[in-house]
Amino acid sequence: MNMKDIAAHLGISVATVSRAINGSENINPETKARILAFVDKKGYTPNVIARNLSKMENNTIALLVPNISNPFFASLINKICANFAKSDYQIALYNTSEDIELEKKAIKNIIGQRIAGVIAILINGKYNENPLLPLINYNIPVFLLDRDIRDYTLPGIFLDNYIGAYKVVTELLNKGHRDIAVITGDLSSLNAEERLKGYIKAHEDMNIPYSKENIYEGNFLFESGYEAGKKILATSATAVFSSNNLMLLGFLKAMKTLDKDIELSCFEEIEYLEVLGINVISCKIPLDVIGEKTYSLFFTDKSKRKKTYIEPILIKNRKEF
Repeated sequence: MNMKDIAAHLGISVATVSRAINGSENINPETKARILAFVDKKGYTPNVIARNLSKMENNTIALLVPNISNPFFASLINKICANFAKSDYQIALYNTSEDIELEKKAIKNIIGQRIAGVIAILINGKYNENPLLPLINYNIPVFLLDRDIRDYTLPGIFLDNYIGAYKVVTELLNKGHRDIAVITGDLSSLNAEERLKGYIKAHEDMNIPYSKENIYEGNFLFESGYEAGKKILATSATAVFSSNNLMLLGFLKAMKTLDKDIELSCFEEIEYLEVLGINVISCKIPLDVIGEKTYSLFFTDKSKRKKTYIEPILIKNRKEF
């Protein structure tokens, strides 16, 4: 059933039915009540998408996610959705699988949907131009989350990658380690670059030299952690710092195969490793805070939107500091 059917059944115009359903005051109250009673009885639901397109309005926010299988992103999505559930807005999820072509396709699709805004966690790719420019050109509000991009100033909520890495590596050095391997993400990304800088600065501040041979570039994915792990476990390294959780899991696979004792650390905690009795020096990521601040940023006046950085919390021996 559509508005035309309702109008025909009640013997009134389609325009009158539309005014009643859309809450217009420009309609006789008795006629409006009769229409709404009929609509309720028949269980009619307006075509919201068509209505939003005609009004150039939408209450849907697109959330671009680079890897939904990553536990960190899954938990982050949960917090974002929980916060926006407090409003009339809903989240449309786009998983781009760290693939630049899928990301381009998602952005193109978003433009056609008349989305109210975009929260983007971009892939770790190399961009010749701002990948979000097509959205900006259509005056669609864009907010970055977790991953910043070079040379472009866009508002967003980010982790302080430098400080988080600095805290973890400093803890390893304080425990007496002097041969610490690091598995970075793709160094074309700011996150990976800042975490490596934190690793280096921790050594410099304690006047402890580090070896460039201890730097292994990965791509934030499981397989790169595994491949780096096979190389690291063949060296004299006594500790490893993984720039993210998936690479540490890959490293654990290599560690199980080669059966060598080495101290583990990671930029972010992996809670279920504690259940398995695997101790990892890491940072707790305050996801509740990130979710709340992302929600607040969306409703902040355009002139006041800015970049906000959240500091990770060091965990050692399962205690927060």
